[in-house]
Amino acid sequence: MDRRTGLAFVLIFLILVGSQYIMPKIFPPSPQPESADTTAAMDNSSIEQAVEPIPAAAQEKPREPLPVEFSSAGPESAEQALLLKPGPVEKTLTVTTPLYRLVLSSHGGRIISFETLAHDHYSGGPVQLVPAQIPDNGLDAIIFRGGEMNLGQANFSFDFVGDLMVHEGQGPRSVDMVAETLGGLVVHKVITFDPETYGMVVEYVLDSTNEDLSRQSLNLLGSPQEFRFGWNQGITMTERIEKMEKPAMRSLAMVGDQFEAKKQNGLAKSVEKVQGTYHGSVHYAGVQNKYFTIFGIVPQDDGNVVEGTIRLSGDKDLLAQSWAIDVPALRGNGTEIAMARLHLFIGPGDRDLVLVYGQNLDKGIDLGMKIIRPLSGLVLSLMSWLHGFIPNYGIIIILFSVATKLAFYPLSKAQTTSMKRMQEIQPKIKEIQEKYKNDKDKLNQATMKLYKEEKVNPLAGCLPMLVQMPVFFALYQALNHTIALRGQPFVAWITDLSQPDSLFQLPFELPLLGGDFNVLPILMSVAMYFQTKLTPSTGGGQMAAMNTMLPLVMVFIFYNMPSGLVLYWLVNTIMQVYQSWRIHSQAAPKQGVQTS
Repeated sequence: MDRRTGLAFVLIFLILVGSQYIMPKIFPPSPQPESADTTAAMDNSSIEQAVEPIPAAAQEKPREPLPVEFSSAGPESAEQALLLKPGPVEKTLTVTTPLYRLVLSSHGGRIISFETLAHDHYSGGPVQLVPAQIPDNGLDAIIFRGGEMNLGQANFSFDFVGDLMVHEGQGPRSVDMVAETLGGLVVHKVITFDPETYGMVVEYVLDSTNEDLSRQSLNLLGSPQEFRFGWNQGITMTERIEKMEKPAMRSLAMVGDQFEAKKQNGLAKSVEKVQGTYHGSVHYAGVQNKYFTIFGIVPQDDGNVVEGTIRLSGDKDLLAQSWAIDVPALRGNGTEIAMARLHLFIGPGDRDLVLVYGQNLDKGIDLGMKIIRPLSGLVLSLMSWLHGFIPNYGIIIILFSVATKLAFYPLSKAQTTSMKRMQEIQPKIKEIQEKYKNDKDKLNQATMKLYKEEKVNPLAGCLPMLVQMPVFFALYQALNHTIALRGQPFVAWITDLSQPDSLFQLPFELPLLGGDFNVLPILMSVAMYFQTKLTPSTGGGQMAAMNTMLPLVMVFIFYNMPSGLVLYWLVNTIMQVYQSWRIHSQAAPKQGVQTS
């Protein structure tokens, strides 16, 4: 890397690291239309009690009873028709598959715990994706013409006794949860678990227990118009260094061709920062941390689009982002009144795992700006393919670094050669600057004439950088966001390529760096120091001073980045040092440049 482009790379990576804060201010999201359906508004502000983690064994928890049943004459208003039967206790059911273990609560039929068994938490045990504190009530609902049935606080009963084990090779298994209204209506919430995938099918079916009562209720309510599927539990941060994960925390929605994302850091200021309402052809909504995601995916049977609404919001006190998807009620089978389905995906943010659902779900995996997403995807595909032959991702990263450096060797050679020629003609340039210091036009004309006579292209040092930038950005996104590196060791103390390569913990915190002693960023800085010594200098003392500071600046930029990314850049820098030495050693000796 030459001296001029060294500073450019610092700015590039500052932009990369700071883009998640800067870009929303430069390109703010367009204002979204407010929903006309006031009954569908989400309000998570009133939280009286947080749900604590529940162990695998079922527990019971007393709840306040709902109003007593009205007279046998039937409901007299829509409000009465929507009253849910009371339940004195809350029960839980643990479901275990080869991939995960979750806990279902009878209150709202919600998932209140989800552990991925294939991924370890840095403090030990499996990764937990549902926070310990969540809003007391869920968001699910059935929307009628004359009212809304709030299923988020319904007391469901299970048709299952004991824990549910979903074994590999035995096919999917389902849990049927049932809630009844005092108006003769019954709601089935059926969740089907597949032992082969992280996805599950959530289905609501509206039926009746008493034909006369249900008819009276529907006369008051009108027919069901929409079903709402929601997730307001948020998602936990799973990595050791929170400040590196917080920028990745977000909620997202895909409606038609419109992709929207809301960063969680805005929720600390106000709920409005993470709110959004989107109408149209609904595809999916979700919440994410750096490596894991919780998607609600709308099935599009036979390729038919589904017109509905997605709402993004959040709880400021719990810093929990939420999504809710309203989809049209479909006609039920036989005597069933209405039904709706949703695919729920909870697990690693892996492109290969979500692509099976279609609907541009890969856009929900953060691979950078639109212009570099194809390159980032290609890098991930190549890494995945190579991993089938090479079990160590650290070796794969080294091969990537060597391959990209060799591919760009002609550009690097042209860049270094150009900078060397620029250094050689510096005495002539200074002479011209002194001669025409009071006439800018003649100064520019004389300088361009000199470049032409000496056959020097002043842009030759910049063009190689511009060509390589998209590739470097793609590699940055791929290595910084792929879950494939999570938990993957390289050698010795580098036990997780998705985390900084901490050799040991310092007894104190360093400003801007933290309390870890990371080796790779220091080695990279040393390599950059030797690189600057081999780079032609054309900027005098100021540029020399800047090159001296550059390795130190890069330490601060890379210090807490994933060790896989730093490993790539370290190998890249060592290759650049060798290339610069090679180019200089092969260059023909020049006679001293004479000035006129």
